[in-house]
Amino acid sequence: MNKASDIEQPLLNATQYFSDQTRWQSWLDVEATLALSQAEMGMIPQEAGMEIALHSNLNSVNVEKLRLKINQTMAPVFALSECLADVCGKSGAYVHWGATTQNIVETGRLLVLKQVQRHIFQNLSQVILQLSTLAEQHAGLVMVGRTNRQNALPITFGFKIAGWIDELIRLADQLKEVEPRLFQLRFGGAIGGYHSLGADGVRLSELMAARLGLHLSLVPNRTSVDPLIEYITKLSMIGVASARISDELFLLMTEEIAEVSEIFDENVVGSSTMPHKVNPKYVVDLGAMSMQLRAKAGAALAVPSPSHEADAVTNRLLTQLIAETCPMAINVLEKLYKTIAAIAPNRSKMQENFLKSREMMATEGVMMRLAETVGRSHAHDIMHGLVDKAKRDNVSLYEIIMQNEEIVAALGAETLNKMLCTDGNIGQCEAIALQAAAAGREVANKIII
Repeated sequence: MNKASDIEQPLLNATQYFSDQTRWQSWLDVEATLALSQAEMGMIPQEAGMEIALHSNLNSVNVEKLRLKINQTMAPVFALSECLADVCGKSGAYVHWGATTQNIVETGRLLVLKQVQRHIFQNLSQVILQLSTLAEQHAGLVMVGRTNRQNALPITFGFKIAGWIDELIRLADQLKEVEPRLFQLRFGGAIGGYHSLGADGVRLSELMAARLGLHLSLVPNRTSVDPLIEYITKLSMIGVASARISDELFLLMTEEIAEVSEIFDENVVGSSTMPHKVNPKYVVDLGAMSMQLRAKAGAALAVPSPSHEADAVTNRLLTQLIAETCPMAINVLEKLYKTIAAIAPNRSKMQENFLKSREMMATEGVMMRLAETVGRSHAHDIMHGLVDKAKRDNVSLYEIIMQNEEIVAALGAETLNKMLCTDGNIGQCEAIALQAAAAGREVANKIII
């Protein structure tokens, strides 16, 4: 395997990355690279290296024999190297030369994770592009902005989406930034000190790393588990980001707000007993999947440190966690894409909710303009008192403000009327939405190259 073939391989179904066939083929790819690199260095005959590489695929190896041998020996890499040697004739004597099981397993896993990473970036790119389009479309769609689940100030739907884009851009940065530490070749032999390879070990690792598109580790030991733990935590951040989106959408779907809804086929049923109900479907599934993925970070951080120079228990735990977390991350992004595709904003409800709170949400703007004359603290006290009076007496805040001589004298009736009766002050929400959409497109196109 080399950098070119690594890119050209088709994406698999999420669960296939950790199937027996994929795992065994990754080991064979490592055995082929090992043999070719050793042949280049003269450690084994040239013809042996070429013969081993030629047969290092599951079409050449007897898979049923391999499976049987694994069950008999309980040593999968040993069984694979024996089956590979059987089909290589005299060259079989040079299969697995100087390597140990974990060298093959860990390196093969890195090759699989490179494909997983490519799949994740493709899915993430699609989601960011999808959100960027929505942010552009709804950059100016005014809605109520809420803090602590209370109406606060007017924003736009595009501005809300911009926040999601921003988080996913940071997520893409985190996933990319981890690669130099994750994709490091550690091929130091039985205990990590090149005991069976001697002085040629470092040069062999350099050749193999170049062929496989990996970085070379400083210490080729068998106890460097922190890159895998870090990677699992980064994948868990996909769950954090997608949970935020699903949670926000879920809240906006409540009947009291009803500003977004899911688009369903007419055959979809909301409740088995209440015909009038149309329960959210996509966001519920997405939320549950996201929380499961997010929890993997805790599991990764709980993995015990390896003892001495190798620890099979730690390796087994990490192998299982990786095999669970990677498909989950891919599936969460796919579910996120489908969820966003099924979401539609309710423009009329957004306008209705905005109009109900328009006067209240304008008070900050009025206060800041008034502060230019009387100072911010006094302006806050005046506006807070008027809001309390409007709520207590159940009267129009607009009328109370327009009757206040101090405010009218400071701002003017025309200015006040404009501030209290228009679509309100949305600040730079529309511009921010458009900026986030442009940034999202740039990142989305970059991470799939």
